[in-house]
Amino acid sequence: MKDLIQKYLNCIPLRSEELYNRFLHHKMSYMKMMENGFPLPDPESPGKVLLFNNNVFTRQNNPEHQTCRCGKILSMLKDDWYLDDEGCHYHLGKQMFVGPEYGLYTCCKTISPGCAFNKHHVSFYHPFEDIKFVHTEDKKDKAGRKASNIFSIDCEMAFTTKGMEAVKTSLVSINGEVVYDSYVQPSNPILDYNTAFSGVREEHLRQVTTKLEDVQAQLLRLLNKDSILIGHGVENDLLALNLVHENVIDTSFVFPHERGHPLKNSLKYLAEIYLHKNIQDGYVGHNSIEDAKTCMELMLWKIYSETRATFVARPRAPKAFPVNTFQSNNFYPKYSIPYDPYKVASMFPPTFVCFHVAVTPPITPFAVLCTTGNYFQPMGAQWWPGHM
Repeated sequence: MKDLIQKYLNCIPLRSEELYNRFLHHKMSYMKMMENGFPLPDPESPGKVLLFNNNVFTRQNNPEHQTCRCGKILSMLKDDWYLDDEGCHYHLGKQMFVGPEYGLYTCCKTISPGCAFNKHHVSFYHPFEDIKFVHTEDKKDKAGRKASNIFSIDCEMAFTTKGMEAVKTSLVSINGEVVYDSYVQPSNPILDYNTAFSGVREEHLRQVTTKLEDVQAQLLRLLNKDSILIGHGVENDLLALNLVHENVIDTSFVFPHERGHPLKNSLKYLAEIYLHKNIQDGYVGHNSIEDAKTCMELMLWKIYSETRATFVARPRAPKAFPVNTFQSNNFYPKYSIPYDPYKVASMFPPTFVCFHVAVTPPITPFAVLCTTGNYFQPMGAQWWPGHM
């Protein structure tokens, strides 16, 4: 939503260069990018690309040993690796391992072999061998190190005979404007449009003549080496686009998983927790423009929380409290207590019960309720005080 982005921009008390530098604080380091499978320039051989495959995120980097969605082990070295008379039965959702629905899949709430079917097997492999990667250039322009040089990106991908390839690319500016949005005709035949997640159907690509090289040319025209590129799981987008860029912010690292590395929060989860916004609803497909804007909104929320002195950047607890309650003054929903023992202690001061026993008979015990002077009344339908 452009209005939400504008709302944050209007509330952030920073000039263009200061806002750019604030974003730059969240840039991924070279080591972090290397650990997570980003395409990186080779410092010893200009123009060449380094791809580090020995990390926990770049799964299935060996084309000789691939795992399909149905669990079957495949070798992409064979020309007909995707063919199978029985087809491919798989689940769209993930298997749950906690709660009363333990062992069930989120898509169909069953433990069946698969609730979805495709006549071909597929692979999550990125076909980057023998492909020329393009590098963003160190060119001088008016944007330079200003906020206007901050973008968010998202790609939708489909399964082809060579693995996963980009079929749609969207680029959004810091103002929420769609700078570039285009469908892409992949280089290899499509086995599955992956519509449940990509939102792309056969009719969308029927008249498309845009190739990956055309997308690269447009991105190189819009971006330079100083451009800050924001995304969620950006390494997948850069690999799909065969693009090398080092000024990258990944929202999955800015908002880390509560159980730490190597787990990552989904963009849907982050949008619900921090923005009170529902995206990627059901299995009808993602919207690359919506996802790119959500990444920008999350980073603006982060910058806003850092620059507002009286605000503590904590999300509300998911689904534990009413979802529709929202207070722009402090971001805490109704009945939600911020987890801070000092603040909780000041909001609910201790209550003492004092017993007084007379020395002389008759013995008449009685209780006196003592409270401190800053006692708060029960909250009821109130919001937490703004200064908290």
